[in-house]
Formats: sequence, structure tokens, C-alpha cells
Amino acid sequence: MKIAQKDSITEEYYEAVSDLLYQHNLKNTVHIDSINKPLEMIIQDNEKIAGGLYGRSIWGTLEIHKLAVSEDYKGRGLGKQLIKAAIEEGKARKCDYISLQTFSFQAPEFYEKLGFVRIGIETDFPKGFEKYYYRKSLL
Repeated sequence: MKIAQKDSITEEYYEAVSDLLYQHNLKNTVHIDSINKPLEMIIQDNEKIAGGLYGRSIWGTLEIHKLAVSEDYKGRGLGKQLIKAAIEEGKARKCDYISLQTFSFQAPEFYEKLGFVRIGIETDFPKGFEKYYYRKSLL
């Protein structure tokens, strides 16, 4: 056996490795009753994307992977609207928590104002900054 390395992702191999992880996780979490599915929320102004949120619900937690608002629309409360909509969707999916990661240069104070609690810090990632881990209870 040998390790093959590339600077691009082969979709077939990616799916195979993802399935290996999925099967392992399923075996170990079959007792958890929760809705596991992706989430997409988009705010449009006519044909222009003003902002959006991507995540997933898994094992009783709604994970936010990406949240962004266009520079042209910042300061209008769109990010707050997206978080509020995600909270409602998390509750509808029977999630107990919302979790997310953000960098020190991505306005972590925004999440803190909305009730998220910092539960971890990874220092010097990226170099000269921090990565913050947040969680908000939906209970």
C-alpha cells in the first residue's frame, strides 16, 4: 500500500472517504434522534445576492459553516436576520445548540451580541490572528 497525494480533489475518492466516515459515524451515533440535513439561506435584492448562510443540522446541533453579507448591504441588519432565521430553523429541526467558527478579523463581536458564547480559541491561525469557536443554546 502507498499514499497518493495531489493538489486537487478527485470527486470519486472524496465520496469514498466521506462514505467511510459516514458509516463509522452512523454506527456510533445511531442512538441520537435528530434531523441531519444541509441548510441554505439566501437574501436576494432583485437578482443580486445580498447575503447568505450555509450550514447543516447534525446530531442535535445546527452548525453554521458560512455567513456573509455583501459590503453594499452591511449595516442593514441582514446578518442578524440570517442568524435569527437559523435559530428558528434549528429549533424546528429539534437542535439544542447552534455552533460556528470565525476568525478574529471576521467580527466575532457580532456573534457575541447575539448571545453566542466563545467556547474555544485557536491561536496564531491564520498567522497573527485567532480562530474562535462559538456555541449558542436553543433550550
